[in-house]
Amino acid sequence: MQTILVTGASGFVGSRFVKRWSGEYNILTPSHSELDITDDVSVERYFQMNRPSVVVHLAAISNTWYCEQDPDSSYRVNVIGAERIARAAASCYAKFIFFSSDQVYNGNLEYGLLKEDIAVNPETVYAVHKLEAERRIASVHPDAVILRATWMYDKADDKMPLHPNFVSNIDRAVKGGVKLPVSMREYRGITWVREVVEFLPRTFSLPAGVYNYGAQNRLNTYETACCYFEMLESNLRCDDILVADAERYPNHERNISVSNEKIFNVSCGAIFFSDTLDGLRVFLQKPL
Repeated sequence: MQTILVTGASGFVGSRFVKRWSGEYNILTPSHSELDITDDVSVERYFQMNRPSVVVHLAAISNTWYCEQDPDSSYRVNVIGAERIARAAASCYAKFIFFSSDQVYNGNLEYGLLKEDIAVNPETVYAVHKLEAERRIASVHPDAVILRATWMYDKADDKMPLHPNFVSNIDRAVKGGVKLPVSMREYRGITWVREVVEFLPRTFSLPAGVYNYGAQNRLNTYETACCYFEMLESNLRCDDILVADAERYPNHERNISVSNEKIFNVSCGAIFFSDTLDGLRVFLQKPL
């Protein structure tokens, strides 16, 4: 079996990747004590002992609010830690798959679906650090595949970690009968994590480069939420729960909607994400 090292294997994406693919790969899921990405000695020792053929780097501080409050920790983990793992992967000739973020586009003023070759100027600490990590990784590991992932969602499962997400936020508001403000000034793709995990092994054979990785969406987040609410067939009306928030992002509308044309074409159609609304429809029809 091919040996795959997954950093952050206990997280939202990592745990689901391990569950889905553990029968087909030898997946390494080191604990923090076994592999500390902020420590050179720990990283060097782990790679020398295990020599994976593919590294999927998911370990990160992904809470954007926390990154704003503690930029030093964000930089240490999201930039230096990512570069350290990429350098170690290069030293043992392992393919390197890095999860970046669609947030790198959050300073862009263009509308429509954004492509990878557009100039980006991120505004938040998390996004700035993800972009710097991309550039450092490309320098130390020229064969790296960099995936700009979108916001992801899944069903609640006691055996799997679940962070607050588009679906869980709406479901919680419906069950509690409480109002949920949703931005009218934000545009973004929202992706079922099952698709993210299913296609991940297909990224191992992609040529080096940056790829948007997730669902396309031309609607703003409030419009998307209203469409999802209608799919739920609730007895409540959309405006009983969802509040159109026109105040968030006052400086400019935030468009981080990505085009996934590149990854579809380069993979010869092997990686084909559903559009956001189509993905949500399928999600609601599938069992846990």
